[in-house]
Amino acid sequence: MTFKEPYVGISPDARFTLGDAGSPADLTIDRLNSRKSLLEQFDDARRARESTGGFARHREMAYELIGTSRVRDALDVAREPLGLREGYGMTVFGQGCLAARRLVEAGSKFVTVFWDEFGLAGSGWDTHWEHYPRMKNELMPGFDRAFYGLISDLDQRGMLDSTLVVVLSEHGRTPQINKANGGGRDHWAQAYTALFAGGGTARGKVVGKTDKIGGTVTDRPVSPKDLLATVYYLLGHDLETMIRDKGGRPQSLVPGGSVVREMLA
Repeated sequence: MTFKEPYVGISPDARFTLGDAGSPADLTIDRLNSRKSLLEQFDDARRARESTGGFARHREMAYELIGTSRVRDALDVAREPLGLREGYGMTVFGQGCLAARRLVEAGSKFVTVFWDEFGLAGSGWDTHWEHYPRMKNELMPGFDRAFYGLISDLDQRGMLDSTLVVVLSEHGRTPQINKANGGGRDHWAQAYTALFAGGGTARGKVVGKTDKIGGTVTDRPVSPKDLLATVYYLLGHDLETMIRDKGGRPQSLVPGGSVVREMLA
């Protein structure tokens, strides 16, 4: 069984649009309006139980996205010069990073680019086997080029200082290599790395240290809550802000999190 691997390479005519850059042939305006009418009927039936009207607001936002070309145009990376696209790397992740920059230019406040598994399991960063060939041939080349392309492009356009770029994973990898085919590294939560660029962070700064095998933090431990608190701080949010849960109980914005000030410019 074979399949094309978009994290290794894609053709320049690959486009990042909403679906196939248009609605399905059988989805006419009348059918779309009928679906909207059906949703409104369901909403009418449960309106007595709704108190905030939040569902209606988000639904209208979704219809606005469908009905405008602004998002579709922003996702169409084929509008960019080929040389610039190649600077990000002709991979699905590289072109996704380019699409992210275009979305920010179009007014998006928050953009996420995933590098997830494609096709058969084992094509992403979950390197339980074939760790060495995948890191060398697929993962690191694709990431290095895309990350450099995004950061340098934002910097050249004068957007980096106002755009916070964060690279995160859910956990790290075991310091020891297992005996799987091609070598493998399993899940490890004691120590791992996050990358921050732009948006008020310091350039060329390393915060924290591990032992020589990258297994245990030995200096300046930083928790996920600390990273979240730092992101909120850089976005201009007061960490003393209290929010209320669905039961009306007050909760702090990031309980237990502190700003990592060594990261700041």
